[in-house]
Amino acid sequence: MVLADWWDRVTGRAGKREVFPSRFGEAAVYAMPAEDGSLVRMLNVGAVLQSATYLDERWATCPFAYLRSFDHLFEAALPEAPDPLVVNRVLMLGGAGFAYPKQLLLEHPGVALDVVEIDPAMVQIARERFFLDRLEMQLAAEGRADDLRIFVEDGEAFLRRSDGAPYDVIINDVFVGREAVPFFASDEGIACARARLTPDGLLMANCVVEYTGDAMYRLFSQVERLRGHFANVYVIDASDDEFGGADNYLLIATDGSYPFTGVIPYGD
Repeated sequence: MVLADWWDRVTGRAGKREVFPSRFGEAAVYAMPAEDGSLVRMLNVGAVLQSATYLDERWATCPFAYLRSFDHLFEAALPEAPDPLVVNRVLMLGGAGFAYPKQLLLEHPGVALDVVEIDPAMVQIARERFFLDRLEMQLAAEGRADDLRIFVEDGEAFLRRSDGAPYDVIINDVFVGREAVPFFASDEGIACARARLTPDGLLMANCVVEYTGDAMYRLFSQVERLRGHFANVYVIDASDDEFGGADNYLLIATDGSYPFTGVIPYGD
């Protein structure tokens, strides 16, 4: 990259606040320095951070700890698991800035990913400001264009359809502002997701715990609800010391038994 290109990147698009209309209110895109001094471009929707990307060679690495925590899914494929999970197909509900899809697909060739994002504005912003276009070009150059499919539609409607092959992993990261969409945390939503999983597949969910009195109660309630549908529920702390404004917990529900690291003991 020549110096002029670098300077334009830092002081131009990356250095100013841009505002885009979206289905869920104002979507603001701006850059801020990380602790190491590098620039991180943020996606803020409805006054809540939804996604981010580094602007250097780490453009495909997730800045947020909770997004990186989804990589725990590959621990289910480790040989020490009683019956390792073969991870071929992953579904992600909620695309936003496509931070995790970039990391997942470029670090794990051979995995195919479907992303369901209800807001076409988010997909366009991800392409133009968060390197989704670069991901798509790189996959195409490697003959892997079919490894990423994007569905611009409602996640609930997508889950209710029974067509297509089942998924080995379903990741739920659907939020409106700070609130999780109720359907995906309901018994009906969990049952719909389970019906789209392979045997012993994983249902993973990001659970945001605000600093309020009833926040932990909501976390425990969701764990118990998942236990009503799956043999095992694992809770992993995925909070972010650098970018977090709340605590994040990764919930993994499955009928399989896997050697996940960082699991918080919960119940019996």
